[in-house]
Amino acid sequence: MKPTENNKIDFDTIHTVKNYHIDNDSTQPSCNLKLTFVYPYKCENQQILDSLQRIFITCYFDESYTGLSPERAVKSYEENYVESYKEDFRLYAQDRVYEHETSDVYSSYYEIDENKVLFNKGGILSFQVSQINYKGGASSFDILKNYAVDVQMSRLLTEMDIFNEGYEKALGNMFRDYLLNAKKARSLSELEDLGYFGLDEMVTNGNFLLDDKGITYIFNKGEYSAYKTDAITIFIPYNDIKPLLKENSPIAKFVLI
Repeated sequence: MKPTENNKIDFDTIHTVKNYHIDNDSTQPSCNLKLTFVYPYKCENQQILDSLQRIFITCYFDESYTGLSPERAVKSYEENYVESYKEDFRLYAQDRVYEHETSDVYSSYYEIDENKVLFNKGGILSFQVSQINYKGGASSFDILKNYAVDVQMSRLLTEMDIFNEGYEKALGNMFRDYLLNAKKARSLSELEDLGYFGLDEMVTNGNFLLDDKGITYIFNKGEYSAYKTDAITIFIPYNDIKPLLKENSPIAKFVLI
């Protein structure tokens, strides 16, 4: 397939919002789940389509939903989310009685999940899943998960599929140089003052996207930065890492453009 040719895949989207109040009483704490799920629904090759749907479902939800249809996976996730909230409340109420607490305060939960197809050409399909999950305190998080798929092989790509041995150290140096330049810092200690940490040991994390220009790594809050900072996003053009790339990798066609 030519590197500029679109993959012959059509996508559909499921939008849902699920609300539940304790005891179905609108004055009580609640959980709120909002899902936007994009998934492949049409492809010339049915076997590839089935594999791609499994990949999207597994990456968006988790492996326990693999094998379900997109519609059923969404419905099942909604049901499990509400049941999990009910169980958390039951445990809270139980502990409150045990500890003789009088406070009726219990946190409402919310979760917002969505995914986006960011690249779909030349046999490569890249997509991103974002999740904002609030349960109060340290249990809350927001995270970006990135995936690149070899369409013809119907499988997720790893760094071992793309890079020659020894790539970790070279990329780690590039990550640090990028942050120094982006933040106009003169040293790693200056970056630490800005909320970054552990950069001298920064390594690849498998959380990457591919397109026809290069590879984009994302390091979520808490990996090498404080939660008050944004996720670290680093784009590296293929031309800057040619010696690190395998000659016959699935992205070789893009490097030659």
